[in-house]
Amino acid sequence: MKIEELPQFLRFLEAQHGFFDPLLIMYHTVFRTGYLHFGFWPEEKGNDADLEALLDNSRSAQARYADELLTYLPQGLHRVLDVGAGLGKFSGRLIQHGHSVTAVTPCAYQAQQIADHYPEVRVKHGRFQEVGQTLPPASFDIILFSESFRYMPLTQVFSLLDRLLSQDGHVVIADWFAYNTSVTRRGHDHNLRVFRNAARENGLGIVSERDVTTNVLPTVKLGYDILCELYLPLAAFVLAKFAQKRPRLFRLCLRWIMKWLENRILPQVPGRFDPTVFAEQYRYFFFVLRRTNLAPVTEGGAPSGN
Repeated sequence: MKIEELPQFLRFLEAQHGFFDPLLIMYHTVFRTGYLHFGFWPEEKGNDADLEALLDNSRSAQARYADELLTYLPQGLHRVLDVGAGLGKFSGRLIQHGHSVTAVTPCAYQAQQIADHYPEVRVKHGRFQEVGQTLPPASFDIILFSESFRYMPLTQVFSLLDRLLSQDGHVVIADWFAYNTSVTRRGHDHNLRVFRNAARENGLGIVSERDVTTNVLPTVKLGYDILCELYLPLAAFVLAKFAQKRPRLFRLCLRWIMKWLENRILPQVPGRFDPTVFAEQYRYFFFVLRRTNLAPVTEGGAPSGN
């Protein structure tokens, strides 16, 4: 099931007055073969139905991403500010490499996870826009954004970089940018051209850059497939069960469900969720920036050092 099909499905549930089986609805939306039985696997194909193998591939891609990102850090030991540190896994890797790390996250749960699992990482709970004002000036040699830069208002982030970055420091950004589209979510998905101009106007030159869009597209596709093949069929099952057990209440709630779906969910679907559209409209880059406009642009790899 595709998410744009969900409104029609909800209207279908609204019109049902006879018997229907929510489990069979989910079964149909997952497999979409027209059959509703178990299937028959040849003995030599039995291991193909292995979800763990799919998850292992995804885990390996996550680990390779971290390995690749490490190569973009200048040589030597540095004071690193990890902005949008998530659960702290990469901050922990940086500690293992001998760096001094401060992690910033706006999520209290993530901050606690970092504190519990990576005690050598200094944790700052809050948005970078506020936390950055409380940190000592020129106190970081590397400021890192791993899929967090797109949340930063350009009007604020560059002034904070100028404040916090040491004289010979570097900014490392791994994120996607709107490329062949003028549509961006408010406060998200910076336009690539606008970003380049803003960096130049704020005295930051691009030391190295690498377009890794093709390397991340499999994850976009996997996420899209999980959405269509797992999350939405599961949601359809829950909604169908609701409509079956409480049909009057379902019809009363349907207007609110449709409003939420049409105003909050459907507008987010184009672009970043569809791998084909993502490849046309976005580019994923590894950038390294520095306080100079004289450094030459190279294809991949980290600058030689300070």
